Amino acid sequence: MKKIIKLFILPLVLVFTYSCVSDDGNRFQSDPESGWIEFPTEVTTSSVDNSLTLITVPVNFTAPINLTAVNVTYAIEDVVGVSSNAISVSGAVTFAANTNTALINLNLTPTAATALVSSDISFDIVLQSATRGVSVGLSDGSSTVRHRVNLVCDLTLDLGGMYSVTTNYGYHDFLPNFNPNTEVMAIVDNGDGTFFVQDFSGGLYNGGPYGAAYGTGPTSFDFTFSNSCNKIQWENQSDPWGAVIPLNGGVNEVNVATGVMTTSWFCEGYGENGVSVYTPM
Repeated sequence: MKKIIKLFILPLVLVFTYSCVSDDGNRFQSDPESGWIEFPTEVTTSSVDNSLTLITVPVNFTAPINLTAVNVTYAIEDVVGVSSNAISVSGAVTFAANTNTALINLNLTPTAATALVSSDISFDIVLQSATRGVSVGLSDGSSTVRHRVNLVCDLTLDLGGMYSVTTNYGYHDFLPNFNPNTEVMAIVDNGDGTFFVQDFSGGLYNGGPYGAAYGTGPTSFDFTFSNSCNKIQWENQSDPWGAVIPLNGGVNEVNVATGVMTTSWFCEGYGENGVSVYTPM
């Protein structure tokens, strides 16, 4: 009896196995040019400067053969920021005959890098439709029909040079005197992505009233900062009495059109604070 059962099960296994292989092998038998469109990857991240004009995103067409062109449409859906401030697109891409790959062209606008100074931009490219019966993605959702593009700013001005610096003080010990103050100052490029300024207070500590009253001098407010996509940043900087941090709600950035740098600083020791505007000379 056991032999009979085993002999009965074996044909079922063979039939089931053949059926699976047959279904998979016959996927394109009725129309070998049918198939589906999908993205091979899910995310593209690009750093944008003034020299970058084009970003390409690959798209795949899965089918045994492709004797005639396939036209595919797509849409742009904003996620962060406004994509049209940085790119222009046609909304369509074509798979030429006898090819299974194509590129979606994202044309960078002339002001793309400038637009990214205020905020990164992210958007999705979403495949919509294809001609001659080719499907977009698979019905089971296992293919990628949405591709995220992240654009980040890589526009950083060289700040090294001489500046006319005007500082308006929110607080120091001798107000209303010595407010505002304007003097010529140098920004030194350290060559490692950071910059140096002597007396970040705009003259209050070096040559200003703090020198005579408290004995401060040229090195009392030495300051090192970085410029990341024209955002002025720093850490672990101090005056003689405590840490110096960005002024709450203040501006710390470079105007890419004019090269003017604005810094807003606050001394935690005794509350000195001000806004310094550096105008290139």
